[in-house]
Amino acid sequence: MIWVSLLAAAGAFLINLLILPLVLRLAHRHKWYDRPDSRKIHTGLIPRMGGPGLFLSFILAVVLAALALPRLGGGRLLEPRLIALFGGMTIVHLVGLYDDFKNLPAIWKFVLQLAAAAIITSGGFLIRSVTLPYLGSINLGLAAYPLTVIWLVGIANAVNLIDGMDGLAGGIGAFAAAAMGAIALLQGSTRGAVLAFALFGALLAFLLFNFPPARIFMGDSGSLFLGLTLAALPLVGGIPRSAAFGSLIVPVTLLTVPILDTATAILRRLRHRRSIISPDRQHIHHKLLAMGLSERQILTVIYGMCAYLALVSVTSVVLPKEINAYLIIVVWVGSLLGYWVLSYLEVKNRKAGSAAQHQDSEASGTGSG
Repeated sequence: MIWVSLLAAAGAFLINLLILPLVLRLAHRHKWYDRPDSRKIHTGLIPRMGGPGLFLSFILAVVLAALALPRLGGGRLLEPRLIALFGGMTIVHLVGLYDDFKNLPAIWKFVLQLAAAAIITSGGFLIRSVTLPYLGSINLGLAAYPLTVIWLVGIANAVNLIDGMDGLAGGIGAFAAAAMGAIALLQGSTRGAVLAFALFGALLAFLLFNFPPARIFMGDSGSLFLGLTLAALPLVGGIPRSAAFGSLIVPVTLLTVPILDTATAILRRLRHRRSIISPDRQHIHHKLLAMGLSERQILTVIYGMCAYLALVSVTSVVLPKEINAYLIIVVWVGSLLGYWVLSYLEVKNRKAGSAAQHQDSEASGTGSG
């Protein structure tokens, strides 16, 4: 039902709008800051406590919608197996929150993420089959469990990795959540729509405080929770069964930006024989910064991409499979080509800057002689 979905979005927005000023006051009082370093873009002392507001407003809005749904003529929103879903979300949020304060070792962070994903799969939230062109539907059987865990943990970390600039992860998440909510409504999944729009509302309120110049960051507690939730939402009931290539095609398309950015980051680090978790300044927003774009201009570019991907994803649910398949292929190929062109231009721009700097050095050396 669209009304209960809108109620969830409005509720999450208002609740987070009330929580975030309180969190900011508490963070400034106790000096809970994300301190700048060589790989970060920001220069000031900014609290990284936006995650608790995101998490709490999402949960409370879902509960509010669950209480309202029967009064609006709908059925039950909550069911016992959702305990597994919310349990996994809670674990990942708390792991991120601890890491924001104490820097949890990477191995423990990863193990706990695996545990959270395994708990979610225990509730029956699984990628049970994959449909491929010319091969039809492939039932994954027992392989559904490890593949779903990989999907959940992979997307959680992809969103975490791209959270390197004001308004970036929150904006990407907002576009994806809104599209997933619309798709769930088209598929007749009230539960999936409520969860997606609750996340959307919470993110909108967060972006009011996180849009550049940011007053608060979401931290690992927010980015890991956001990534895991975006990965889990299609498994709740909003998976477009009619989509080309099967159930994951739409969420993969919606999350093209963080997936592509993370995949290229891993390949880049492996090529240079570095740890895949070692930080660098070669993410998509760093490349755009190196080309001279401001933070707001970068967000305009990436938000435009996300809006286009959201439109394609929602449209793909209602298009015939034959047209749908070609549309998605064009989008994916276009995304890969776009990223390659961006990388090429960034390298070319950097080389031109180095050459100009070298010429200036030579000119200054000649003049002083």
